[in-house]
Amino acid sequence: MPYATRQQIGGGMTFYKNLKKGASDLIFVDNWRDCDFILITGATMTNRDEMKEAKAGGKKIVFRIDNLPKDSRNRGTAFSRVKDFAQMADWIIFQSEWAKDYVGWWLVDNSIDINSKSSIIHNGVDTEFFYKNDKEKNDKRYLFVQFNRDENKREREAFYDFHQAFRKDKDVELWIVGRFSPELVNYNFDFFGGESVKYLNVIEDRLQLGDTMRSCKYFLFPAYADAAPNTLMEAMACGCEPVGVNPVGGSIEIKTLMDKGVRTIQDMAEDYKSVFSKLI
Repeated sequence: MPYATRQQIGGGMTFYKNLKKGASDLIFVDNWRDCDFILITGATMTNRDEMKEAKAGGKKIVFRIDNLPKDSRNRGTAFSRVKDFAQMADWIIFQSEWAKDYVGWWLVDNSIDINSKSSIIHNGVDTEFFYKNDKEKNDKRYLFVQFNRDENKREREAFYDFHQAFRKDKDVELWIVGRFSPELVNYNFDFFGGESVKYLNVIEDRLQLGDTMRSCKYFLFPAYADAAPNTLMEAMACGCEPVGVNPVGGSIEIKTLMDKGVRTIQDMAEDYKSVFSKLI
């Protein structure tokens, strides 16, 4: 029985829901005292005091790391949490080889032997929502998705890539999903040359998002230093062709993985369960 941290102060909720669904044979509990082991789903998803108490109580801890969280968004405590939780952990799971290489360097520098207690487990796709169908795609439609206003998502690079396509074919169109400033939305994302742009706002419904992806031929994804992009996996599972994938980060690694076949949340869950079994 795992206790998976999911305090609403950071990312990791999608992962938690996917793992719980993929590992339907596990019983997830809401109190660490009742669990067999603890999964820290992200450095900002719990607090030190709770984990110190759990460790003192003899609980095994698995720490999931995707990237270095930002101190500016976590009250100046983000990196120190990563270091502390990595030291407490009995096992560390990195979301990609890139994440281990990048984040792991900082942990080794803090005297943590990651090679003896870590593994790489990529995320998975919930194929109930994200899948290919037989409907014909619009081969002139590009999609850009940005769920948070993070400069690393590189919206300007995505719009540049779309502009390059527009120069060759004036019939292409861009669909945009996500959160953007009112100024950017009101001024048509600064497009000015007659480009066809459609803003769909935030799409919370995952099946609706999947339908949107299935209707688009191309997926603009220039995100910088993204360790393990779920959105890229989901778009590719829906048959979108990635455009402008940034070589810095785990995106190329994820694209290569998905080119071989869709990795599901069930695949991901089996890999996690193998780690859990070793610990208990």
